Amino acid sequence: MSEYLTYKEACEILHLKSYKGLYYLIKNGLPVIVIGNSKRINANDLKKFMEDHTVTTAPKD
Repeated sequence: MSEYLTYKEACEILHLKSYKGLYYLIKNGLPVIVIGNSKRINANDLKKFMEDHTVTTAPKD
C-alpha cells in the first residue's frame, strides 16, 4: 500500500462503493493533503481516523 492514497484507493480500502461515504469522513475530520489539483489521504491518517472513531457495541440478546 502506498503511503499516500488517491480517493479511489481509500474507497477500495474502506470498501465504499462511492465517494459519498469518503466525503462524509473528510467532512468529519479525515485529513486530506492538497498539492495543486491533486488530493491524497495519508494511509496512516486513514488508519488512525478509523481507530479513533471505532465504536464497540454489546451484542443484542
